[in-house]
Amino acid sequence: MRVNMVPMMALWAFAAVLVVGYFCVPHVKSWFLPFQRWQMEYGWKAAFISRLFFCGVIPCVFLLSVKRIRPRKPILTACVQALWCGLWGVAGDFFFRLQDALFGGSLESMTLICKTAVDQFVWTVFVIAPTHSVFFFWVGRDLSVKRTVEEWPSDFIGRFYLPNLIANWVVWIPAQCAIYAFPLLLQVHLAGLVGSFWMLVSLHLGARSVRNDAVECSPVSAASG
Repeated sequence: MRVNMVPMMALWAFAAVLVVGYFCVPHVKSWFLPFQRWQMEYGWKAAFISRLFFCGVIPCVFLLSVKRIRPRKPILTACVQALWCGLWGVAGDFFFRLQDALFGGSLESMTLICKTAVDQFVWTVFVIAPTHSVFFFWVGRDLSVKRTVEEWPSDFIGRFYLPNLIANWVVWIPAQCAIYAFPLLLQVHLAGLVGSFWMLVSLHLGARSVRNDAVECSPVSAASG
């Protein structure tokens, strides 16, 4: 969190600027109309492509270009990650529509708070964080099921799930308050934009867990202990 604090604050500021611009500057609202029409016409297909691009393609460019986090199987990892993100775009589109059916499309503060609370303390806690923790643990081990099983830590919840969940809350609680202020047809695409940064954080957590395991198993680490 300390390492990513500046980018996160920039992300929150960007989300706030989008909200203010959308509701206060007439020309800004017109920029979003093509995305609304696209989502209305293609539904889950548009959500799949949007999330695949924002959370799959863009992070993969950094994944392949930054040597420190580049995986051993870069192309395969990029393809698997992009597909994973696209599928979550479909799931996210369904969840946003469910939220809209449950709480309506009002911009009242209580509606936004309820949507964000369900999103972060139900959907994220029981669905997003567990599945992403397992997925990125597997990605961090070069997509090897054998390595994943062999290196699975007994304290997985404390070492990986909780860091993933807490990082998720720090990034997404402010961001989701902004996202839910937008019309339903735009929410999945704005979530993809924010998710582009979040994917980089998740990849960093997965790579760090591998480095930490290597340090703990080294003779120097054992001697220090």
